[in-house]
Amino acid sequence: METLLHWDRELFFAINHGLSHPLLDPVMWLFTRLGLGWVQMLMVLGATLWQAQRRSSKWHGHLVRAPGGLDSRVQASHGLQARVARSAWREVFLPAAIAFLGSGLTVQLLKHAVPRLRPSNLPEALVAPDERIFYNSFPSGHTATAFALAFWVFLLTRGTRYRLWGYGALVVAGLVGLSRIYRGVHYPSDVLAGALIGILWGAVAYLSVSARLVPRAVESPLGSASASPRD
Repeated sequence: METLLHWDRELFFAINHGLSHPLLDPVMWLFTRLGLGWVQMLMVLGATLWQAQRRSSKWHGHLVRAPGGLDSRVQASHGLQARVARSAWREVFLPAAIAFLGSGLTVQLLKHAVPRLRPSNLPEALVAPDERIFYNSFPSGHTATAFALAFWVFLLTRGTRYRLWGYGALVVAGLVGLSRIYRGVHYPSDVLAGALIGILWGAVAYLSVSARLVPRAVESPLGSASASPRD
């Protein structure tokens, strides 16, 4: 155990000191901000609204060309909007919320069970001025929630034309974890544990919700078109 702790500290200093550069400071600040819970949930909400708008626009074209009077089109439009909204919240917000909340709660339980001091207590550590945190180091919450959402996106988009979004999300999550070491508030083992927790909950969210929404034909309210939920 002592050997592992020694290498954990050595790797911390290799990143915290070895990568330290004035040009990287604002970059790592940005990635750390992407690990904040409220920022992540704003992004999830934006993705949910974008999906709803995208679906609504797709079906609107079919609605305009549909036969029938104005009253029937207005009625169909109202039903369409409600259906599109429910679909977007079920496909995007619900699994993302499961990944985020599950990973966040797991982190908080472990933080209280493992009272590890942060590396910011080390006199040699380079700590960002706005990161004066000294307790509850294990595991990294920023990293856990970032990886939970990223791994869910990765599973959701793999094998589709949007798969680069999944790879990109994992890269961003990794940089969030790196930023926590760079800024002096987490050991590498904290970040690794956070990443594993995130991957676990990302998989749970995908398997419990997203995988059940298998690609299938969704009938238009006009009964004349279909589209896959993963278009």
